[in-house]
Amino acid sequence: MTEKISVDGLVIELSKKRIKRMNMRIKEPDGRIVISAPCGTLDTEIVEFVRSRRGWIDRNVARIIERAAAHPEPETRAEKEAYRRDLKRRISERLPYIEEVTGLRANGWTVRDMHTRWGSCNTATHHINFSLKLATRSDEELDYIILHELVHTIVPGHGADFYAVMDRFMPNWKSIRAKLKR
Repeated sequence: MTEKISVDGLVIELSKKRIKRMNMRIKEPDGRIVISAPCGTLDTEIVEFVRSRRGWIDRNVARIIERAAAHPEPETRAEKEAYRRDLKRRISERLPYIEEVTGLRANGWTVRDMHTRWGSCNTATHHINFSLKLATRSDEELDYIILHELVHTIVPGHGADFYAVMDRFMPNWKSIRAKLKR
């Protein structure tokens, strides 16, 4: 069961569970603070836990809210479909060009409402999935994800071979990836 508690002006969603250690997460896109604690944890321990991590909480809540403001999520079904149409158009323009330049090929692609990754590639079928969240990102960032997933059609993992191919076709890929992570 989840309850809301307040600690020094912070609203915390608290769940007590059969776990060994207390842990805390900041949820996107609104910066909600969620704590899971072992069943027998005293309220004073939770308050101390929050206070000892106040700097980390403030920094990360601000970062998440800033990121959400810079890259707003669609709120209605109509907005989501507009984002999807626009992203499909952009991928349709960029993917063939990148395939031509690199010689790498996808056997198909889909836009999905993924929340934990920018893209994925089925290495057996060479089908690529792109996250709808890419609709709010730049063409440079989209190109990076397209290339990243195309490279997986020939190199399944993220080893030295994978990064060598990335370096060959997009020498500045590390700085673009850093933008996506911010």
